[in-house]
Amino acid sequence: MSKKIFEKNLPSINYISKRWPKSKIYLKKYFFKSFKKPDFYKLTSLCFKTLKLKRTKNDQILLRNLSNKCNFDFNSNKYHNCHHFKSVLLISTIFAIKAKINKFDAFLTIIISLTHDMGHLGKRIIKKPYYQEKKTLINLEKILFKHLLSGKKWKRINRIILNTYFNYLPRTTNDIVEKIILTADVASSLIFGRNIGLLMASKLKLEINYNGDSSKLYEDFITLCKQRRFISFKEYE
Repeated sequence: MSKKIFEKNLPSINYISKRWPKSKIYLKKYFFKSFKKPDFYKLTSLCFKTLKLKRTKNDQILLRNLSNKCNFDFNSNKYHNCHHFKSVLLISTIFAIKAKINKFDAFLTIIISLTHDMGHLGKRIIKKPYYQEKKTLINLEKILFKHLLSGKKWKRINRIILNTYFNYLPRTTNDIVEKIILTADVASSLIFGRNIGLLMASKLKLEINYNGDSSKLYEDFITLCKQRRFISFKEYE
C-alpha cells in the first residue's frame, strides 16, 4: 500500500480520483506544504503506475533527467516553483484517470504537466509574451525529442505548452491532453476557494510585476478562465 501513496498520511491518487471532487481536500495541505521539496522522480513514477503505463529503461532515464531539471529553482520563484509543478502533475493525473485517455496521451499528460514551466525565470518579460514558454520548450526539446523521434508529436507538445501562456485565448480545442493541462494549470489556484485563490494571486503578482490589488488580479484570472471556454472543472467532476 505504501508504494501507492505519494505522501505520508494521505490516500492514493486512485482513491482521490474515485472520490473527486469531494476528495480534493486531501490535496490542499500537500499542495501548499512549501517547506519540503517534492521528489519528482518518485511522484512521476507513481503517476505512471497509477495510469498503468509501463516504464522502459529509457523512460526511467527520461523521468530522472526531467525530474532533476524541475527541481532547480535558481530564482526562488514565489508562484512558478516546484510546488506549482507537483500540483499540476497530480491534478492532471487525476483528470487523465477521469477522462480514461489512451496510453500515449497519458504519457504526454505526465511529461507536459511536470515540465510546462520548467526553468521559469520567476519574472514575466512583458515585451516578450512567449519568452518563458519558448525557453521551456528549448530546454525540453534537448531531453525529449530523441525519446519521441517524431516531429508531429513534438509539434503537439509545442502547441500545448505555448497555449499555457494565459493571455492568449484559444477558443476551442479537441485535444484532450491540452484540455487537461490547461485546466490543471489553473486549478490549484482556484479549486480550493477564494482565500487560497487570493493567496496564490498575491504570489503571482510579484512575478508579473502587477501593481494592483491581489483581489483584482484574482477576479481577472476568473474572467480569463471563463473566456477560455474549454476550461471547465465540471467535466472532470
